[in-house]
Amino acid sequence: MHISPEQKLIVAALSEEVFKGRIIRQETPSCCDRTIDLYKTPVRFHDVQVGSCIFTLFVPRCPECGRWVKPDYCILQ
Repeated sequence: MHISPEQKLIVAALSEEVFKGRIIRQETPSCCDRTIDLYKTPVRFHDVQVGSCIFTLFVPRCPECGRWVKPDYCILQ
């Protein structure tokens, strides 16, 4: 499975805000009883609007079963 350098760059750039954000926080994606490594699997992006801000969350493909894993997240404010 080939992951483009651009995708890896986007994941790296957004990870801090997505997983440690102060407004919205995504849970670490998992499927088939495993945590999904976002640098080793295809990732789609899902935008969520909170007030006037738009946040981009990760929708990775499970390397085990091939299912796209919807983001679990919470809004903190």
